[in-house]
Amino acid sequence: MLSSCSALCMCEPIEEIKKNKMNKQKLYSLALVLGAAILLFRTIRLLTLENGWITLANWVIVLTFIEMAIDILCIIFSSHWLFKNSDNSKSIALHLGAYAAIFHAFRVLIFVLGRTGPWINFDVKPEFRSTHNVDMFWIYFAATLSILGILGVIIIWLYIERKKINGKANR
Repeated sequence: MLSSCSALCMCEPIEEIKKNKMNKQKLYSLALVLGAAILLFRTIRLLTLENGWITLANWVIVLTFIEMAIDILCIIFSSHWLFKNSDNSKSIALHLGAYAAIFHAFRVLIFVLGRTGPWINFDVKPEFRSTHNVDMFWIYFAATLSILGILGVIIIWLYIERKKINGKANR
């Protein structure tokens, strides 16, 4: 009786550790779903409510659709990781999340360059260049969030690489 009780007590912390790890995995995957959904919402809003279909240059619209595809795939694989806890889905979701953040930052760079310097409105169709105006707050806001997104990708990448190196050193 005593041995079964001590065995049960020894297993309890292990089960608790597994449960906490599972909760972190769910939180990470949910964060990816939420982040990709925000980017997807913002991109759809740009094309529809902000008249991106009409004013943006065709090559910018193509970039926007590529970003939308990455965001949708990130939501799909992050959801699969959330509900199935699949290592394969986790890897794909993390990669797609990084690609989404990097690609979005690239689009924001185009947006910022299109509002400043000698390249004013180069990303807008010629017939809308004289009337296209954006509040500078949104330019700074978009640039700041994109920089934070890239920093997040770098930090997560460094963390994963450090875990890989530490895992190999412990073997």
